[in-house]
Amino acid sequence: MRNALRMQVKRFLIVLSFLILQNRSGFGQGVSTPVDTSYIMTLLKKAEAIEMQQPETALKEYQRAYAFSTKIGYTKGYFESIRLTTYLLDLLGRHEESYKLASEGLQKALRDTSEQYQSMCYFALAQSAKWQGKNKQAIEYFKKAAPYRLAHKDRRKAAVLYQNLGLIYETERLFPQALTYFDRALKYDRMANSSQQDLALDFFSIANVYVKQNQLKPALAYYHKARLMLDSTRDLQLVALIYGNIANLHKELGQIDSSLYYYKNARQINRLVKNPLQELHLLAGLAETYNEMKRYGLAKSLLDQAYAMAQKNKVGLSEFRNIYREYANASLGLGDYKGAIPWYDKYMQTKDSLSSLEAKTLLEDFELKLRQAEAGQKLAEKQRQISRLEQARQRQNLWSLVAALAGLVIVSGLLFAYLYSRQRQRTSHNALLAAERTHELAVVQSELQGQQKERLRIAKEMHDDLGASLTAIGLLSEVVKTRMGTATTPEVEKISAISADMITTMNEIIWSLNTKNDSLNGLIAYTRAYASEFIDNTDLQLQTEVNESPSEITIRGTDRRNVFLTVKEALNNVVKHARATQVSLVIRPETGRLLIEVGDNGQGFSPNERTRLRNGLGNMQHRMNESGGSCEIASSSAGTWVKISFPYPSVSTAKILQT
Repeated sequence: MRNALRMQVKRFLIVLSFLILQNRSGFGQGVSTPVDTSYIMTLLKKAEAIEMQQPETALKEYQRAYAFSTKIGYTKGYFESIRLTTYLLDLLGRHEESYKLASEGLQKALRDTSEQYQSMCYFALAQSAKWQGKNKQAIEYFKKAAPYRLAHKDRRKAAVLYQNLGLIYETERLFPQALTYFDRALKYDRMANSSQQDLALDFFSIANVYVKQNQLKPALAYYHKARLMLDSTRDLQLVALIYGNIANLHKELGQIDSSLYYYKNARQINRLVKNPLQELHLLAGLAETYNEMKRYGLAKSLLDQAYAMAQKNKVGLSEFRNIYREYANASLGLGDYKGAIPWYDKYMQTKDSLSSLEAKTLLEDFELKLRQAEAGQKLAEKQRQISRLEQARQRQNLWSLVAALAGLVIVSGLLFAYLYSRQRQRTSHNALLAAERTHELAVVQSELQGQQKERLRIAKEMHDDLGASLTAIGLLSEVVKTRMGTATTPEVEKISAISADMITTMNEIIWSLNTKNDSLNGLIAYTRAYASEFIDNTDLQLQTEVNESPSEITIRGTDRRNVFLTVKEALNNVVKHARATQVSLVIRPETGRLLIEVGDNGQGFSPNERTRLRNGLGNMQHRMNESGGSCEIASSSAGTWVKISFPYPSVSTAKILQT
């Protein structure tokens, strides 16, 4: 149910943003006619009280206050109306209007008002940019708003600033920076003696980041801290959401009893707030838990409720996808293989539809960024034209001076003409070299993009076509085995085993082809998961010591596959030949290299056995040599150790957005 957890976290980020924005305070003072200023401030307060219930009515009142403040020159009313109007426009999705109004206010603030009004306008511009997904621009505006807010005696202003920066970095998946700013927000909320709800939101934000980093235990601890800050009679919706998230984390950690306890508490509280979508996610989470407990009958009963609720409320494809998947798992658990196939088909169709929607969203985002880049290029071209005109004017003045002095300094003029001609030649030569290099770079980038697209296409076609076919073969072979009972033939058993092995091998190939997995931590996570699943199917005990890299390092697909296949071969040798009872896996990223050790307490092997196994061992060393690494093997009567060393760049090539 990790997908459901992500959906809940995403929805709550929106709620969190609203709550942060609602902790706003007025700015500044102005001097005007008492009657007029009183009317404006009263108008703003009345509109603010109804802005969440009647946003359109409140917006009209804000605009009236803005127009009247402009007319009478009331500074405080002018900037207060801009602050409230831009906030409401952003909530209504009218971001361009909000940005234009905030820009107008900033121009006035820069001309003739104090630092507090400038900070307020920068903050409004940052909020508008954040809503439009222009995170880099939003960060720049937040930085300009920061000095006044950080120096203000009300520490809550600084906390709100850091909360917004944390949300932006979380959106950009720059999780270390997001944690830094959420920690600062928590610090300033404590200094400001903020409400328990504000502190709970800080803890909740930190927990969400840990969930996205797959650090489940720290996330669980912060969710509990957030829960302790909330009022169980007032903050019911947030409490129900936190209980659901805690239940999901306990399930991921294999703590089934705790998971069931929090799911049941979450459902009990959710009945009071009557949130059907939350109830749907809780039912699906409970069903998945019961499937893992092999209590398939209970799971199917809960899925029936969830399916009826999903149809009634017309939820999105992601909710239906989770229900279809668990229906298929429950049917397989109950031995109803024929009934599982339609649910599995629905699950695959829904999954493909979601993939298409995600691709469309990515394409729209790419087109937006492309338009922004084109606008930047046009501006740069205009600036270059101005520079060329200025250079042409300067050359014209220079030639006029030379012409006036030509009769007196003919030798100097000729020398100058010669030097100028040489300079033009060098400039032309340099421009030609720059153009050639630009063209070469474009060709290389085009080839690289083509290779990446081809890898993604191959991975998708293998997943969609071969994956679905192999899964269908596996399911059909299970159906045949069920129907034949004890009369099952070895050929059917072999078909089932071969299809399972082919699915595993195909998944490994798809993993190595997919460019989204070209990272060091992705390789570490995949290797750890494979080792755990592989050893679980044997009588061996697995001991792991796995660390992740603090930096995001890019690894080529070929190198990822070579390292993974080397580890896989080492594990296979332990299972097939070592006669061991324990196997250990150590994965440790060091400076400039990845160190992996696979060891066992088996019988070791003699030179004759090494000769018998030379093909497998030779392949391991060949793969690591191909990737620039090494594979060392040491064996004794106490067991065998395989030490794999793979060098990688110590710094990621990705550009990290700085604070």
